[in-house]
Amino acid sequence: MAGAVQEGSQAEARRGWGWQRTSEETWDHIQNYHMDDRGWSDIGYNFLIGEDGRVYEDRGWSTMGAHAKSWNHKSLGFSFLGTFSSRVPSAAALNAAQSLIQCTIKRGSLSSSYTLKGHRNVNATECPGNALYRVISWWASAVPPGLTINQDSFSAKRSRTEQGNKKEKKEKKAQRKTGPSERKMLLLMRVMWFSVLCAVALGCPSIVTRSQWRGQSPRSRDPLKTRLPYIIIHHTAGNRCSTLADCSREVKNIQSYHMNSNGWDDIGYNFLIGEDGKVYEGRGWSTRGAHAKGWNDKSLGLAFLGNFSSRVPSAAALFAARRLIQCAVSRGSLSRSYTLKGARDVISTISPGDALYGAISRWARFKA
Repeated sequence: MAGAVQEGSQAEARRGWGWQRTSEETWDHIQNYHMDDRGWSDIGYNFLIGEDGRVYEDRGWSTMGAHAKSWNHKSLGFSFLGTFSSRVPSAAALNAAQSLIQCTIKRGSLSSSYTLKGHRNVNATECPGNALYRVISWWASAVPPGLTINQDSFSAKRSRTEQGNKKEKKEKKAQRKTGPSERKMLLLMRVMWFSVLCAVALGCPSIVTRSQWRGQSPRSRDPLKTRLPYIIIHHTAGNRCSTLADCSREVKNIQSYHMNSNGWDDIGYNFLIGEDGKVYEGRGWSTRGAHAKGWNDKSLGLAFLGNFSSRVPSAAALFAARRLIQCAVSRGSLSRSYTLKGARDVISTISPGDALYGAISRWARFKA
């Protein structure tokens, strides 16, 4: 059935192609970012492609995506997981994408005269990255027999025989008799669009080191175990900041207060996050924090710079936090089965503020 798939046949298609949901952590991070930070109704892409060579279902065949403004109603959004500015995806990922295009045509979800575009061709973005963009510009093999790809526009055009030329002339003559809106509708009926996007990179974020924010040396360090079972979210309840200079100054002031007024050996948190979207190194990965009494030896303490009782942090800050959590799991500092808690869940405090607490309560692996 073109444009509609029953649940049973859709399940068969997934099994036949080996499609599956992404890992719980990666899936929830991307979906939460799209839904909570961007306010979308679901993850934005129709399908994601991993470097493991698998295709992961997102909105699927029959639901309009939110991947390319003004193009969502007339395109399928296929996204490669990763950043491909200076390197191309794995051969397995590229093969999976090409196979998916062929499958999409065969099942009737994509016109056989479709046009292939990179995200940068339709929206103001660097996506899908220079390296991947060059690759898809030569994807003749991804196009059905009888089609060629124009290198400049990626426009897939049917190879023209003499008979085809006559047919095209008749179509143009018929279109001239109709109004502009009718011609546009005819075009949209003939052509569906395919956009290659780049998914949110969920690798480790860039971290502003202690030396970069000019922190004091700690008086002493106590080692912290790896594969910790908890991550605890705080807010500093102080000044907000949205630039590297302001956030560095704020982190330095917090360290001075913790060491000089509280008498601690160092700043209390393992990491701090500014509304500039940057992560600031506190005690780091391997030193026990002083952020939640009774929990410091079994958790990482992550603090948002500012007061978030009545407002949530910026989207950049929330995204940086999610990337840091994913990074902690990937590098083995945090258990894959970790539990996420707000500071108020483990000690007597209003931290991380009502608004931020409401936001993190929707994050993966949260438990009060």
